[in-house]
Amino acid sequence: MSSRYLELAPTNKTTDNKYSFKKGVAQLNFTIPEGNYVLDPSSVRLVGNITFFKNDQADPEKPAPGEALSINGRIGVYSVMKDLVWRSSKHQTTISKEMNYNRWMSSYLGITAGLEDSIGHLGEQALTMPNYEAVKKSVVGRDTVSSFCVPLICGLLNSGQSLPMTSNTLGGCDLTINMESDSMALQVLPANFSTDPSTADFLSAYYELDDVKLVCSVITPPPDQLSRLLSQKQGAITYQSIHSFYDTANSNNIQLSMNFGLKKVKSLFINVISSDKLNNIGQDSFATLPPINSDGSQASVQKISFLRGGTLFPKMFPRDTNVKETTDTIAQDPVLFRDYINAVTKYDVNRHTLGGIVNTNRGWLGKVLGGVNKGVPYQFVNNGGVFWGIGLNYENYLGGSGVDLSAQNFGLAMDCDLTSSNSQSLFVFVNAESSILWSESGVMLVQ
Repeated sequence: MSSRYLELAPTNKTTDNKYSFKKGVAQLNFTIPEGNYVLDPSSVRLVGNITFFKNDQADPEKPAPGEALSINGRIGVYSVMKDLVWRSSKHQTTISKEMNYNRWMSSYLGITAGLEDSIGHLGEQALTMPNYEAVKKSVVGRDTVSSFCVPLICGLLNSGQSLPMTSNTLGGCDLTINMESDSMALQVLPANFSTDPSTADFLSAYYELDDVKLVCSVITPPPDQLSRLLSQKQGAITYQSIHSFYDTANSNNIQLSMNFGLKKVKSLFINVISSDKLNNIGQDSFATLPPINSDGSQASVQKISFLRGGTLFPKMFPRDTNVKETTDTIAQDPVLFRDYINAVTKYDVNRHTLGGIVNTNRGWLGKVLGGVNKGVPYQFVNNGGVFWGIGLNYENYLGGSGVDLSAQNFGLAMDCDLTSSNSQSLFVFVNAESSILWSESGVMLVQ
């Protein structure tokens, strides 16, 4: 058995090797070529440099370290990755698709990466920072370019199974990374606790990638194993895929009903943000907040129910939160907090999370409201920002077999204190089992 590293340039490589949504390059495309080897999925990394500019003049200016232009410190360079799409090169069949990838990463890294990760190795890899001042000064406002080398965390690459690249299997893999818009990826921070963000100087701000490469390791099996692989008429890989769904709500009684069309759903989580904060350079588009009123006050969730086919499932009762009985509590509901984490990793064994006393309390506001005595604006919450979400782990109830939601709708009923007209965006991320089947006639994805 032998292994070797591949360093792959984008197939849509530009003449100056620079990639910018602002300048019309909205995708990065890579091809891992067909060959008599298998791909080590844990080795795949996206490598490159990122530079930030405050305007798009003929000679664009870089922001100074003290200026307000920034990115989300929890996910760093993942902010610029909107979607990941994997295809079989030979058959052009989609085998994995992660939509709203950066919103998913905002929850995923919040749950699985600790404070030490954010300022340590992950900070070097992905340019994450747990403090809003640190990311503004040391990542966005630095004099030189910021280099990154990030794993593309997704169900296909996290399966632990080698991906065959031979002509009788996948026949190589194509990867498309859809890049995020500048107004979504970037944010302008408020000047202080009482002054709204001043976006006038940053309306044409943008980010630019350069010298981007995909690096990975491919392994050539021993002759006997390779012979068996090449003689296979059919085969399969099973992995946990991530599916993204989106809806909006504008009521104190939020009702959500969705048909996932998935048979083996293991878990799901939902992160929320008021819709006016999306694609808005004056806001953090990747904040994970509870429902927010138009005046910035929290529309605290009082009761929550999960349903399947219109009936309560798997919890056979509604959950009343701590806010319902103690309206002035500073603490987030502990059961919602636990279930949110448990939707990604078992709560009782999880040892890394950015959620803690600093960012899971209710002592902050959804907008600047006139000074620290009124409440800290959500952009200034440390340790990765506000940590809030809704989670459900079906494996805890059914012995790990997953739940069939292919014919019956998933439902969510949530009572909250939304007293104003302020639309809320709900991003639903579902973890379900998927299988890639290949044969002489082609490649098929079964979900």
